[in-house]
Amino acid sequence: MYVKYCGCQTEEDYLLLSSSRADMIGFVFADSKRKVSPEEVSSWVRSHEKRKQIAGVFQDSPIEEMVAAAIRVPLDIIQCHGNESVNTIATLKKQTKKLIYKAIPYSEAISEQIERYGKYADAIIVDSLSKGQFGGTGTSFSWERVPEIMSFAKKENIPCFIAGGITPENIHNLLRCNPHGIDLSGGIESDGKKCKDRIEKLERMMLDVSSNRT
Repeated sequence: MYVKYCGCQTEEDYLLLSSSRADMIGFVFADSKRKVSPEEVSSWVRSHEKRKQIAGVFQDSPIEEMVAAAIRVPLDIIQCHGNESVNTIATLKKQTKKLIYKAIPYSEAISEQIERYGKYADAIIVDSLSKGQFGGTGTSFSWERVPEIMSFAKKENIPCFIAGGITPENIHNLLRCNPHGIDLSGGIESDGKKCKDRIEKLERMMLDVSSNRT
């Protein structure tokens, strides 16, 4: 299972997440309380040994802006977290040669959305939609649908991450549904900062569930 920790806001956060079990570290370049600039991230990444894949999260940004950020940071993954079209996904992939992830808000039409974007993106992230806000809400959708969602993604031969409201306290419920990957931010924070204790608690829970399966 892939693990992505998102919403890295400081160099201190970056160093902490670099020493974690995550496969990817995400930085939010879209309007958000966790927004950072490509200049800041470039400084942090280039000042230390790069141990993880780096993802940049954008929301309906101009293609030129995403391409420039991908070069400056440099990014391994461009995550589109808005209403980007399949043409935008295809163009980004062609221009940057980077992995392109597409976040999709959970709805009853999730299978159609996975089919639509699965032919162009390198991975899908299914996130929650709460009070009209897509992502970053700290709320989850019904994880009972996760096995079905994974089946849709498998049919399209594309990895699928689950995001939204994941915490060390409830991760065991999600892991029972066998997601391809998880993507979380607020669940590993304390007082708005990435928290070593919460990260370690989450990772212990993941190891416990994995050990119980073997």
